[in-house]
Amino acid sequence: MTRYYLIILSICFYLVSNSQDFSYGKIAKEEFEKSTYAPHAEAIVLQEFGKARVEYQEIKQDLVLRFYYHTKILIKNKEGLEYGNFTIPLFKSSNNSSETIHGIKGTTYHISAEGKIEKTDLDKKNIITEKSTDNINLVKIALPNVKENCIVELRYTTESPFLYNLESWKFQDFIPKIHSEFVTEIPELCLYNVNMKGYVKLESKKDLPYDTKIVTGVGDVRGTQTTYIAKDIPAFINEDYMTSAKNFMGRLTFELASFSIPFGPRHNFSRSWTDVKDQLFKSESFGKELNRASLFKNILPTILKDNMNTYDKANAIYDYIKSHIKWNKSYGLFCENGAKEALEQKNGNVADINLALISALRAAKIDANPVILSTRDNGLPSLFRPTITDYNYVITHVLIDSQEYLLDASDIYSPFGQIPFRCVNYQGYLFKENGDKSIELKSNLVSKIGYEFHGDLDENGNLKGQLTVHRNGYLATNKREEIKSFNSIEEYVENLEESTVHYKIKNHQIDHLDNPSEILSEVHQIEFNNFASKKENELKFIPFITGRTSKNPFNLDERTYPVDLGSNIEESYILNIKLPSAYKIANKPKNLHLTLPNKEARYLYIIKENEGMLSIQILSQLNKALFLPDEYHDLKEFFSHIIQSQSLDLTIGKPSI
Repeated sequence: MTRYYLIILSICFYLVSNSQDFSYGKIAKEEFEKSTYAPHAEAIVLQEFGKARVEYQEIKQDLVLRFYYHTKILIKNKEGLEYGNFTIPLFKSSNNSSETIHGIKGTTYHISAEGKIEKTDLDKKNIITEKSTDNINLVKIALPNVKENCIVELRYTTESPFLYNLESWKFQDFIPKIHSEFVTEIPELCLYNVNMKGYVKLESKKDLPYDTKIVTGVGDVRGTQTTYIAKDIPAFINEDYMTSAKNFMGRLTFELASFSIPFGPRHNFSRSWTDVKDQLFKSESFGKELNRASLFKNILPTILKDNMNTYDKANAIYDYIKSHIKWNKSYGLFCENGAKEALEQKNGNVADINLALISALRAAKIDANPVILSTRDNGLPSLFRPTITDYNYVITHVLIDSQEYLLDASDIYSPFGQIPFRCVNYQGYLFKENGDKSIELKSNLVSKIGYEFHGDLDENGNLKGQLTVHRNGYLATNKREEIKSFNSIEEYVENLEESTVHYKIKNHQIDHLDNPSEILSEVHQIEFNNFASKKENELKFIPFITGRTSKNPFNLDERTYPVDLGSNIEESYILNIKLPSAYKIANKPKNLHLTLPNKEARYLYIIKENEGMLSIQILSQLNKALFLPDEYHDLKEFFSHIIQSQSLDLTIGKPSI
């Protein structure tokens, strides 16, 4: 029997010893040769270890969260030098409770000309603390003497009074990792919801009991040590058309459900949307700002007319707020200034603007309410429990004649009912007096760009005519922002002329620049010398003046996250060219018609000739905003065919005399 217990103890010791930190400063020459592990990476995480432990402190008679981090990174080239810098956020609350950091140790290692490992230790002067917000300080660490083909090592410990702030563990990053290990030690006093996100496969996950060193009047408090290990983790590759990378990177997340201290009550962190609503609506900088109707008592008569219907009134109020409060580029659920000050200063954050919009609409007896959301770059909000901390933005919901509209008056280029691209991120949450609900965040407009050319081609291959470009949806929004970023239209046109190296713009006109409800149009009179190459009695050219698709946005062998376009997309091209006398088509690309299943994407390429007139019609449509990973290959092939068809020459000729 004694031997049996010894075997059990030995096994437990082996498992625990396998979940320990690696030794600091033990660098082998072979580690500098790991470059071949990932030839194209700018840096490689050789080893990474983290540990999060919930402890009871007798002095404070409270639970604290202790987090330990240790990493060793091989920096291969200049592009990887940034991985010698680290930023650690430390949170603090309004009651002056705050997180602390200690035990910072860092070293940079090089191989000398004599083949010896030399090291440079971190100096305190390379550690600075900066205030980021009222609730966050950033500790910035710059390791010394970082250059190509070096190894950097860093370790530190943080202590936090905020048990809910158990940070997610990122197994995956933008550089590959050979070994990443994370250990949690959590007493039964605390309950966390643990979730694995992304597409990283764990090498192992092991649970063991551990000594919490917490004793109560009814006995010792038990705890569970959990070790998570992943190996050979590929770098996460950013590609076009995706939301925040952190939505898809392999990582562990922890959400505090409840906790209790010895001899104390249990605190339940499982919240409802009613709890969130109460917290928001009791806030001076949110709930109070929804009821500022008196501010607009004297304003509304100046912008509304008696014969206006509800939709027209809402439009007029929306335009008024857009033009009278300029967005300061700051997000937030809560007002920085409040509606009164924002109107006076003509400046405010997203909440200042959209909560003022709600008040103004309510003053006009229009049903308006707030929607909170997380922007695309902020990541998806939690799907498991309601929480304010996941949300960083507020917009306006309006109900007019049973029709729902979402408005964001911070974006002066968004037409009524179209939210900015940054807000299109799955779903938000609508708070109403009755009927709170989640609400889909989507574009109501197709992002369209259309090129239309009418002109003449001469026998020398020179092209003249009128090129018109029409834009709608987010493509129009982006173009309006681009044009308005210049000091004047003349400066924009000058820049445009400099960038269009293939053809000259002889005249330029913009229509509906200041009216986002209309299609944005640019009209150019152009001259394109040597549009076609001449050889004897033949002219050869690729029939595109601009807008040709030449690069595939999808290049991965496999994509494990969705293609999120933000809206349906349509590109069209109409080319009508009068050919030189007696010239006819001698050789042309084949007409093409491609579709994906259920017409989720469609491509047309049609070339015709009639009585000396060459007509080309091209249409590309992506008819849904989200393509799932298992649809990626078809989408990639779809674009490959488009690129191939648009790279082929068309030849026209005339009979030899």
